[in-house]
Amino acid sequence: MDLLMSDVRLFVKAVEVGGLTQAADALGVPKASASRQLKRLEVLVGHTLLHRGAGRFGLTGEGRLFLPTAKEVLEAVDQARAQLSDTDETLTGQLRISVPGYVGRELLSPHLAAFMAAHPQLKLTVDVSADRVDLFREDADVMIRAGREGCEELVARRIKRLARILCAAPSYLNRHPAINAVNDLAGHSFLTSGPERQAMEMVIPGLDREHIVEATGVFRANDPELLLRLACAGGGIALVPLLCAKAAIQSGSLVPVLPSLDLMPKELNLMYLPARRNTRKIRTFVDFIFEALEPSIQVQKHEGPTSEGGTDPRFLATNSFPCSAVAVATGPQERGLDVRYQQLA
Repeated sequence: MDLLMSDVRLFVKAVEVGGLTQAADALGVPKASASRQLKRLEVLVGHTLLHRGAGRFGLTGEGRLFLPTAKEVLEAVDQARAQLSDTDETLTGQLRISVPGYVGRELLSPHLAAFMAAHPQLKLTVDVSADRVDLFREDADVMIRAGREGCEELVARRIKRLARILCAAPSYLNRHPAINAVNDLAGHSFLTSGPERQAMEMVIPGLDREHIVEATGVFRANDPELLLRLACAGGGIALVPLLCAKAAIQSGSLVPVLPSLDLMPKELNLMYLPARRNTRKIRTFVDFIFEALEPSIQVQKHEGPTSEGGTDPRFLATNSFPCSAVAVATGPQERGLDVRYQQLA
């Protein structure tokens, strides 16, 4: 009996997704067939590879030994198929991209039309989501996300560093004392997508060190645009990517808080499965996006630490906004305005 790649692929997928039923769903295989495929593979190698039963699923000792070889075999086959497909100049099939909404709008949307025009027979699907998708379950081919937490098994190529900003609505700041230093942040309400800490702790990721602030409340959400909406409604001080907040700041709905404080940027990464690094449609898309974004990437390489990670008002004006003045939040003022405006050269 010869080894079947479909059986090996099912075994590897079952390990990746944590179950035979889930693997069958991901691969589009009938569940009854999946069980027969695994048994056929185990008969061929002469060992039980997976424990399976009520409430029990996992690799046997032999399965752990077989898994690295199985992955190498699949990767070699996938690479060979990708190389053979290179003989056909026309890209076909489907390419699925998962991206946060603000990144899709601000970074991708200006370039997608050109990519689609260059590859008219490739069906492009963009899933706008703040949640991480499971590439092992084939929810998408390529994923763009800030940070790499939970994605250590993926190939990650850094697109750029995302500057972050503390910002709040003038109406919120007008109700509180002036904020002139990090210590003045104590006692405020915060809106963040950061990891959960003690109930009333907020971590401000400074470029040189983390600042721990005692807050009156910390609201957490994985969607920075939700945080922005709450901030615009006066719900607190939001820690969000500058790319996401720039329109609200430009309109005056939000203003920077402590703009001279350098914040640690987040890395924006494009990620995909190691086994698919040579898939032609993925490689073509990755090369296209990096070439399209090359001007902004080169600009960032020459910026100092404040402009790439902090929110110096000059950076806000020259790199993000056409306006010549930026609102700098310092608290309520006597002129009937909620903020002081710092004129910029």
